[in-house]
Amino acid sequence: MLELLSYDFIQYALIIGISLALSAALLSPFLVLNQQAMIADGLAHVSFAGLILGILFIEQPLYIAIPFVMLASLFIKYLSTSKTINGDAAIGLVSAISFAIGLIIIKKSSGFNISVESMLVGNIFTATMADMILSIMISLIILGFILFSYRKLFLMTYDLNYAKFSKINTNLYGYLLAGLTAFFIVIGVRTIGTLLISALVVFPSVISSQLTKSFKGTLTIGIISSLFIVIIGIFLAHPIEAPVGSTIVLLYAILLLSILLIKQIKRRGSS
Repeated sequence: MLELLSYDFIQYALIIGISLALSAALLSPFLVLNQQAMIADGLAHVSFAGLILGILFIEQPLYIAIPFVMLASLFIKYLSTSKTINGDAAIGLVSAISFAIGLIIIKKSSGFNISVESMLVGNIFTATMADMILSIMISLIILGFILFSYRKLFLMTYDLNYAKFSKINTNLYGYLLAGLTAFFIVIGVRTIGTLLISALVVFPSVISSQLTKSFKGTLTIGIISSLFIVIIGIFLAHPIEAPVGSTIVLLYAILLLSILLIKQIKRRGSS
């Protein structure tokens, strides 16, 4: 394991993985407990189209993908808050249309020479210095936002009506959270993949909620478990030549199933 740390691509992968794990774990309870977990999956599909557009038109696709996905996230938020369309339906519609557009562009474009599979599953070992800087940047921005707005976001998560009564600008913070989630998703799709990035957001809260009932406990355990799984996943995926994103998701699943099994055994033992 120590020998692997001498390689630059492993160092980049670890820094990016840790940054994404921290970002996902910080966002997780505010999205999952507020029944907005599917927005991560929806935005991952939107980012697929955004990155394809970026790849076709400029050398650095993120310059197109990031604003594209952030605008889509704000549009989804607007549709869901305006009661025009149900929130889940809005996510499904926007993500499906974006994904379809991306696939059509790939089919019709003669200048697209990047593997679709690599975009779907990602490859953190081919990440660049720019990817690393962006992943660190988004983790610091999300950390600052959560620390600065923790009480407001907490009230919005557990009691939206009381948050409004307390004169919290719930629309503003909702849009900010959606925008930061979009930023995180775009960076994550480049390295973890379109199909798997949403799992990084969902698993931390699902796992930690099995071990604690407090919100701070959910946030803390989510961060610890997320960092642990991502680091182990990176070191495990390289020698067995498996996609890092897939390895991380399987490790998350094993951890969750183990916790559920232990809880079941304890419940039967006490009865």
